[in-house]
Amino acid sequence: MKGALLVGGAAVAAAVVALRAWSEGLRYGGNSPYFVCSLAAAVLVTYLVSVRLLRRGERALGRWLLATGASLLLYLIATALAVEYGGLRGQRDLFTQTAVILHAAGYILPITLLQVCLVVAGARLGVVRHRGQWCAWWLLGYSALYLIFSAVTMPVGEPYQDIRPLWKLGGAEEWSWVPALPWMAGVFAGPLVLWRAVRRARGEVRSRTLTVAVLSLAPIGTILFCVLSWLMASWSGVLSVELGEAGLAVMFSLPFVVCALGLRDALESRAASGGERWMRVLATSVGVPFAIVVVGVSAIIGSHLGAVLPIVVATLLIAGSLAPLRRRLLHALAVRADPVRARTARLVQERGSDLNPARTTQEILRQALDEPDLRLLLRLPEQRGWVTVDGLLEPEAGVPMGESARLLMTHASSADVLSCQAEVAPLIDRALLEVAVRDQAARVEKAVSDERRRLERDLHDGVQGRLLALALDLKMAEPTVDGEARLLLNDAAESLTAAIGELRALAGGSVPDLLSRRGLKAALTDLTGGLPTPVRLSIPEERLPADVETVAYMVACEAVTNALKHAGAESITVEVAVEAGCVTVRVSDDGCGGADLRAGTGLRGLSERVRTAGGHLMISDDKPHGTLLEVVLPCG
Repeated sequence: MKGALLVGGAAVAAAVVALRAWSEGLRYGGNSPYFVCSLAAAVLVTYLVSVRLLRRGERALGRWLLATGASLLLYLIATALAVEYGGLRGQRDLFTQTAVILHAAGYILPITLLQVCLVVAGARLGVVRHRGQWCAWWLLGYSALYLIFSAVTMPVGEPYQDIRPLWKLGGAEEWSWVPALPWMAGVFAGPLVLWRAVRRARGEVRSRTLTVAVLSLAPIGTILFCVLSWLMASWSGVLSVELGEAGLAVMFSLPFVVCALGLRDALESRAASGGERWMRVLATSVGVPFAIVVVGVSAIIGSHLGAVLPIVVATLLIAGSLAPLRRRLLHALAVRADPVRARTARLVQERGSDLNPARTTQEILRQALDEPDLRLLLRLPEQRGWVTVDGLLEPEAGVPMGESARLLMTHASSADVLSCQAEVAPLIDRALLEVAVRDQAARVEKAVSDERRRLERDLHDGVQGRLLALALDLKMAEPTVDGEARLLLNDAAESLTAAIGELRALAGGSVPDLLSRRGLKAALTDLTGGLPTPVRLSIPEERLPADVETVAYMVACEAVTNALKHAGAESITVEVAVEAGCVTVRVSDDGCGGADLRAGTGLRGLSERVRTAGGHLMISDDKPHGTLLEVVLPCG
């Protein structure tokens, strides 16, 4: 508390001295209220954050941030002494010259120390290696040399233009700006080191590292603002000198405040900021420079046009033309920073057009998160529960991915899930639509099947019984008549029997009555028993759900028919297996092959029927060794 009062008192005292000179008529950018007040606020915030970090055990970062705050305070004190002794009193002794020189070159060291703080934070998180740290130390060493060079060679300018530099460069004075270039490029040191290192972060450390990497972009926004302000003031005359100085003063101090507070949040012992938070920070960091560019360019254009409507139109056009660039830059930075998201984006680009979005999304997430056993759960419409991509009902569990999807996994973190979510969101929407359509089709199919069974039962108990009784009466009446009448009664009885069979088949649809009464094994045994080609059956005795048995029977019928009719098979094998909540139907033959889903309507219709039931159909053709048709159906 005493240290805060001491630092705050020194900053306030220096600000009061500089502002008193401003009120007495000594006015220039170096002692404007905007610069002095914002610099004092930056000193106080930086000091308080550094003390908090030191108390929490972050000694390395706390000390470097404390050094940054001390350099800002020294800059503010040098400004106050310069305006008091060199401005108001007009002194030109060694003390005053030292204060004026420190005031003229004092901005060099704080900006460099801020870059060092960002790199040290990355090293504390374990993602910045020795090469990145050496980059920060070289930048700090060069900045110290450049500070000394500037202090002895830099012309001071108004209102201290009569103070001459200690070392005159003579003919080389016009090249005095060259040593400033490496120092100015040093503002990109933090972003380059951190955005390269952030790809090595994993789990919760990634959220912290991404926050620091986004903070490193703040000084770049200051440079961009300075360049545009200079253009708006010198080239177009939009900004006045006073307004330009005010903007530059605030933008100089703002990165110190933002970075100090951001580093505190990123390195505190509590849980790191979530993915959504750092994405908002990134969007702001990218959006603010674009807003500055839009406003600056529009103002420059408006200064030449001199009318309100053209300015509005120019602003809208510039904002609209730069919006796609901003979105691409934001996406590129997000993908660059997150290897999981980058891997997901690549997989989505490669496989995002597959016809089965639910299964494709699950496979993409398995590869992106390195979870071979990951399962994707999707919410059914009308809050009727959750299903897997195979259509099996599951209780609500796992890590949420939005409101309508969940992931069952073992070791992947929630941060990785958030990284994937932004890239697979369109695929998840398509998967939800597929599940909704498939669920609706299954409900319709079940309703139709139930109605068909009801109709079949009613016909069996009612009309069919009466027709059978009528056929029996006709048979019994045959002995009582002779000749042509007996033939007519016999034909009528046979026609009536055939009509009963057709009526039974019509009521049962394309599924035989034996299937509904005795199950899949009995129906397939009856189907293949009279075929000239031997068919080997491997079917469990247990009964399956009626809708699953119906689809499995249709699959076996279509596959056996194709093997006999088109492949010329000499042996056929039909296997049905039940495992892990799924029914697998395999039909293989030794025919000539050539089965193609695109060639005939039978297999295409069968594929649609299987997909409606929540399954998938695969055909492998190894000409001339035969064909294998495999169907996997959910059996909840």
